[in-house]
Amino acid sequence: MKFYDREREMERLKGFAGPFIVAIVGRRRVGKTRLATETFPGCVYLFASEEKSERMLCDEWRRGLQEFYTPEFSRVDRFLEYLINTTERVIFIDEVQNLERINPSILSRMQRVLDAYRDRARIIFCGSYVSMVNRLFTSSRSPLFGRADMVLHLRELDFGTVVEISRGMGFSFYDAVRLYSIFGGMPRYYELMERAGKKRVEKTIEEMFFNEFAPLRNEGSLVLRNEFGGEYRAYFSIMEAIASGKSTQTEISDSVGIKVQSLSKYLVAMREDYDLIERRTPVTDDAARSKSGRYFLKNNFYAFWFRFVHRNYSALEEGRYSAVLRNTLELLPDHTGRVFEQVAREAVRKTGEWDAVGSWWNRKGVEIDIVALNQKKTEVLFGEVKWKNRPVGCALLDSLKEKAELVDWKRKKRTEKYMLVSRAGFTRKCLERMDEEGVMHMDLKEFAGKY
Repeated sequence: MKFYDREREMERLKGFAGPFIVAIVGRRRVGKTRLATETFPGCVYLFASEEKSERMLCDEWRRGLQEFYTPEFSRVDRFLEYLINTTERVIFIDEVQNLERINPSILSRMQRVLDAYRDRARIIFCGSYVSMVNRLFTSSRSPLFGRADMVLHLRELDFGTVVEISRGMGFSFYDAVRLYSIFGGMPRYYELMERAGKKRVEKTIEEMFFNEFAPLRNEGSLVLRNEFGGEYRAYFSIMEAIASGKSTQTEISDSVGIKVQSLSKYLVAMREDYDLIERRTPVTDDAARSKSGRYFLKNNFYAFWFRFVHRNYSALEEGRYSAVLRNTLELLPDHTGRVFEQVAREAVRKTGEWDAVGSWWNRKGVEIDIVALNQKKTEVLFGEVKWKNRPVGCALLDSLKEKAELVDWKRKKRTEKYMLVSRAGFTRKCLERMDEEGVMHMDLKEFAGKY
């Protein structure tokens, strides 16, 4: 697949005029290896498999470097020292966190090599387990602390790039939204789709998740189980609960059977160490003090996988693929609608007109999809987003204005603006009224025009 949207990262990597040591951190499938090989073609690629002894790993590396002679080594640090002194190519060590698992002393020995040859080393360390790799390079207790000139966190591709990829494969904007709600911004999954050839989204879901040979059926487990370690069951249960719509601590606690007091440590770890969830508050609240926080999965793929695949693990093990697929397709519009709200909020944020963009809710269950604030102008934008297959009428606008009255932010001074976004458009009467009242509105075609 064509290489997409990593210009800024490539520019930063190429910006090192001489020797460098860089750590690239990012989840599996996000494109770390592709970034390195596209930036430095012909780099020396070394994969650190945790399933081998140190000597066997060195033997594997030596066999893989058939283009030039490499002596036999039994220690990783000596292998690395030899490469630094015999090749001018960039050395790329993938899944570096596994070296510590193979032998804890490897990192200390590597530290001595890096310090000794700092003036000539050109090395990229790469790792998928975010918490582990962060610790290796940012914890003062780690032998590699302070050795990296840069720790580059590689994020998912944004929605606009996914639209570009989807269009390149022949999908409509409507399908691009649905694909983004399923696969997020993880390049690897779109590569799998491209290899399979263009198919309807429904068929893609079936082939990727719901048949005997589906390549992504166990993906969430494969990617996350090692990172969570022995407590992975508790973490998986929490992620499944959040993916199913449980967003407060009480709701999550009741769903998974973990007391609120004990739940907190998992939520903190998932936010700060694993970067898997986020805590959102009403945009008008002080986030640090707000007691109205809700938890959401940050990754669309995991949100889909835990809601529709992991939750139905028993049925899939029994081979009831068709039944699970039918249920998934029935509920998919609700899942996609949640993601489309995020996309709409991001579109508002990108206009640069607002200091803060988010959503709003109160304890009585009243919610507004989009609330954007401009402190200097004392302006507030209220918006609703609908992913339904029928045109929206005036009732939605009336409801939005009623809910806006419940928002206290600068009530007496503010200027209010309104916006409606509807996948299927609006009734004629609603369009006429919005034009008369200056209400911003977009259907899916108009929204697609921004991309």
